[in-house]
Amino acid sequence: MNREKIKAIIEWTIAFLLIFIVIKDSPYFSYYELSPEAAFEKSERTYYYGPSEVLEKVDLDDVQIFLSKYKNWFSATLVNKHAGIFWGPGSGVGGMEIKDDQDITHSWGGTSIKEDYMLMRYYGIVTDPEINKVELDVAEGYGWDEEVPAEDIVTLAYQLKDHRMFLFHWNEVENNYLSIALRGLNSDGEVIYEKDLR
Repeated sequence: MNREKIKAIIEWTIAFLLIFIVIKDSPYFSYYELSPEAAFEKSERTYYYGPSEVLEKVDLDDVQIFLSKYKNWFSATLVNKHAGIFWGPGSGVGGMEIKDDQDITHSWGGTSIKEDYMLMRYYGIVTDPEINKVELDVAEGYGWDEEVPAEDIVTLAYQLKDHRMFLFHWNEVENNYLSIALRGLNSDGEVIYEKDLR
């Protein structure tokens, strides 16, 4: 082997080592993951919470919501896609304690995903075995202190699955909803739980 080839091999080896060191210490490799599930697990570890049992995963392209349960707590944790490949922790990792003395334990939150996407979510868990459907009344364009006419109320419905959690979500930029009431219905369609949210 001549000197030029040896010199080229040494230069390329050094270049690869430097690239490896830079990539290894990059926040994309220490903070982000290649799968949403790994990002979810890392998110919980950084919060010293879990590991949760994932009950359902909702895929919204650049965002995934993990409905999960840990001991007597539940959460709707977001993970967000970055740079088209990586997944990183989002909001909602801290759980809510399930209140066994209430038929439905619920929470809500909003997260800005990008300039034209504000993801709102209203979620919870149902402990009353008679409830098999959850409804959320919303109205667009109203403030908390405004009276909402009945004809402007939209009802969102969620048929419960075996895990007993529910999730309503929307883009606040497209639908500026005001949450009005939450209801739990039995198999006959009778309201057996109702809470005013205003």
